[in-house]
Amino acid sequence: MKRTSLRRTILFYVSLLLIGLIVAMLGIVNYLSDSFVKERIEKELHDGSERLRAAEAQRIDGLHASASAVAAVPQMKALLGTGDTGTIRDALTSYMAEGTDLLVLLDPTGGLIARTDRPGADPILSLLRGRGIVQIDQDYYHFASSVSEVAGLVVANVVAAEKLDDAFAKSLSNLVGSEVILVADRVIGSSISPQQIPFQERARWEAAVDPNVPMSHDVDAGGAYMAQSVILGDPNSSSVLAVILESHDEAIRPFRQIQFVLLLLGVAAAIAGVAGSALLAKKVTASVLKIVEGTQQVAAGNLDYRIETDSRDEIGLLAESFNKMIVGLRERADMQKFVSQSTVDMIQASKKVSAGERVTLTILFSDMRGFTSMSENRPPEEIVRILNECLSLQAARVKKFGGDIDKFVGDCVVALFTGEDMELKAIRCAVEIHKAIQQRNEARREDYPLEVGIGIATGEVVLGSIGSEDRLDYTVIGSHVNLCSRICSLAGPRETLMAQSTYERVEGLVAAERLEPVKVKGFKEPVPLYRMAVKGTN
Repeated sequence: MKRTSLRRTILFYVSLLLIGLIVAMLGIVNYLSDSFVKERIEKELHDGSERLRAAEAQRIDGLHASASAVAAVPQMKALLGTGDTGTIRDALTSYMAEGTDLLVLLDPTGGLIARTDRPGADPILSLLRGRGIVQIDQDYYHFASSVSEVAGLVVANVVAAEKLDDAFAKSLSNLVGSEVILVADRVIGSSISPQQIPFQERARWEAAVDPNVPMSHDVDAGGAYMAQSVILGDPNSSSVLAVILESHDEAIRPFRQIQFVLLLLGVAAAIAGVAGSALLAKKVTASVLKIVEGTQQVAAGNLDYRIETDSRDEIGLLAESFNKMIVGLRERADMQKFVSQSTVDMIQASKKVSAGERVTLTILFSDMRGFTSMSENRPPEEIVRILNECLSLQAARVKKFGGDIDKFVGDCVVALFTGEDMELKAIRCAVEIHKAIQQRNEARREDYPLEVGIGIATGEVVLGSIGSEDRLDYTVIGSHVNLCSRICSLAGPRETLMAQSTYERVEGLVAAERLEPVKVKGFKEPVPLYRMAVKGTN
């Protein structure tokens, strides 16, 4: 697997952290600003709706005042008796108040007498009574009516009307501080350009901005808008939907500028942070590389390596701990040579010294022949060399066949075999030991010839920690251990003897010669023995 340098990793995660913080900061600012803008727009839309209703009421009240003023003019009452519609129309036109788009004069039955927008007596499509909104021809008007009386009798009905168009929508927009669209059966007035108006049909507007739900709605009108609608006029008769639009994009623009400034500051802080992290990472990785070199030296077997560092931080503490660890490993490696692998395994597995247990295993004793006489007339260093060579050859074969060196007793090897086929493993190990020693003797004829006798026994033994409180030996004891030792002492050079307990388990698998039972010290009855000879030996 491809490795990544610690320095690069530090830079990556610091950069990732800084970017994450910047993104989180901008996200929080965006959320807060958006919430603030929406809350402000909702309040403005609500206030705008109230001002819009008030403006409509004020407009209709003005129209009613205009109609009442015309209805009270004496000359107008006198003209009604003449029946001259042209003169009456001219008089109405002269009495039109500022802001009034249309004056209509109706007889008591609702018939048209005159209207200021055109000559002639074209009929009005609706009877104009009271106040509200009415469609006249293709246009929509706010209107208010007032009666003209003579001697207590109604002689005419004066109607003042004003259009709902772009001009009215723009006046409402200036009043409420937001864009306004007026929708009847179609859009009849707007303070924004026609290209920005998303819908022309009233049904679609009511679906998008429900007037019965007093809350803001999101609308795309050439940009992001929040909208609220108000019904003008009588909802059960003739009415117009007034939609108030507030641009979310425009309202959020100042906050976007703040976000941009924060982004620039964040980028500057990120650059400074990454640069500082690069310097820190360089310092940290330089010390770590020394520790890496130390671990490589230890992995290569160099337990004399020492890390030199003047760092006083945690890295320096780590280096000191590493040096102490190397000392401990060196001591452990030296001490481990003096204990069996089973002892090491027991300590590593349980973390405590075993009190003892009964197990069934195969024991192999191997004793060097002629060692006593050889050691009497040779220098000590040569004796140790020859002994270690002999023991090393045997230990290698024990390890090869999965055995464990329990101990070295002088020139004797005590090995234990466990698990499935432990008897065959011990026998094969014995055969290999004899062959290895013979090959050594043939290769080094000028040196002292090595010869061993081997004994093998199988049975139940006690495995545990034997010794005092401050000096223990994790080993096996029992009658089968003693029997194996006695059998080994009976084996001649290049000879392997087996106890009956071992032979019974491998009978039919190995060739062995049954010997006469032998009287062995510590056993009442003679012990049956079986001998295996190594091929090619004399």
